[in-house]
Amino acid sequence: MKTFKRGLLALSCMMFASTSALAAAPTGRANPRLMGTRAIVACDAVEKSCGVASISFPAGISGLVPYGRPDVAIATMFYPSVDDAEAVLARVDAGNTAQQAVDYVFSVDPYADYRQLAVVKLNPNGTITVGQQTGAENAPQRCAVKGATFVVQANNQTTSTICAAMATGFQTATGSLPQRLLASLKAGAAVGRDNNGERSGVIRVWTSENESTFYTKVLADAVVHTSRTALKDLDVEMNRYQAGIAAPYASDLIPLDAETAKVVKNALTKAGYYTGVVDGTWNDAAEQALYDFNWNNLFFLKPTVVVNGQRKIDRPLVNSLRDADPKAFLHGAE
Repeated sequence: MKTFKRGLLALSCMMFASTSALAAAPTGRANPRLMGTRAIVACDAVEKSCGVASISFPAGISGLVPYGRPDVAIATMFYPSVDDAEAVLARVDAGNTAQQAVDYVFSVDPYADYRQLAVVKLNPNGTITVGQQTGAENAPQRCAVKGATFVVQANNQTTSTICAAMATGFQTATGSLPQRLLASLKAGAAVGRDNNGERSGVIRVWTSENESTFYTKVLADAVVHTSRTALKDLDVEMNRYQAGIAAPYASDLIPLDAETAKVVKNALTKAGYYTGVVDGTWNDAAEQALYDFNWNNLFFLKPTVVVNGQRKIDRPLVNSLRDADPKAFLHGAE
């Protein structure tokens, strides 16, 4: 098998070399006007997870930009390339750091000037390496920021400061990796956007550690196509997935304060699980209603828990309840 993989890699290198004379812009029916996006790629050594969050204009971004698995995440942008992504995987599996893999791929790809590539690799010993390159023919207002565990990159933006804003947003955010990736996208939106507008996006995270990996290695998966509120929709969809499918993270627990209790009680009332007073207190009836909701709707149960004397609740669950259509939780109802 190893010999076979080496043979494939050698063949791919020869194919790249044989087309080196064709270093002009990629041809075909792809529309260069829409080639632009922003993304963050990151890994978490504690969670043993890696992921990509990206938002842009054209529909289909979810199939173009993110590529990965629990120990490596890749964002291939401007003129995206699945061949480059596969070549990166082969190189890191052969022992390259993330930057070495990116540098190699750029050295053999005849269209490297039209690529933007970010890679983050989580090693078995818990160390993380990052890599990034942006081709010289990328759209204006391009940028990139490399951190210890993440890479932010963007092109065709209204401002090149968007990468720094996204990096800061990620570094200051709290919670699980999916929540911090979302926070990074929001921080970028505060200073700029894609020149074409932002109508589609994706957040995808893979993990090898969460209890849900017995069933799937996809910790978070949110996809939005052609929406005027793409970032808001990504927020809703990611929390729905994380609340419904993933086992909870301690880092996502938030205090069950009066305002949060009201949000949860109100949602449980509308969904038909709670019949008491909707106020800022939490009681046994509310806990039972939450349990009944969990039992009927969630893959992993997420009751409230007491940590150091303070009652807490899962943040993705609260967000999901806040944004959901209550009738969607009624079994058999249309």
